[in-house]
Amino acid sequence: MKKVLAITLLLSGALFAQSAQEIMQQNGCFNCHAVGSKKAAPAFAGIGMRNKRFEGPNAKTVIMNAIKNGSKGKYPMFSNSAMPAFGNLSEKELSTLADYILAQSSKAHGGKGCGMGRGMGQGRGMGRGMQ
Repeated sequence: MKKVLAITLLLSGALFAQSAQEIMQQNGCFNCHAVGSKKAAPAFAGIGMRNKRFEGPNAKTVIMNAIKNGSKGKYPMFSNSAMPAFGNLSEKELSTLADYILAQSSKAHGGKGCGMGRGMGQGRGMGRGMQ
């Protein structure tokens, strides 16, 4: 009986867990962001790639903090826009979103506008870095 109860509780938690896409839709993230292309804000793939590259093992925490507290000025091509704070999200939701964003980094492609330089320009170096 205890095994059945434990399995039922585990399954019910999995069924009610929200996906990153659901959280993003409920909070309007797709109004400004897309997965692989720029809109009014950087693409999730680019955010994941940049944070992995510059923040290393702290990338997830940095992304969670940016979502929770808002962000401005981190991406040169979007320096005139700011992301509002989403302090209403739980730690689990923030973690789910950060994991999703980091997973999108594999969808980022090198080349024009993808920030493949040394992080000192606006990523327009055709993927060659500074020469």
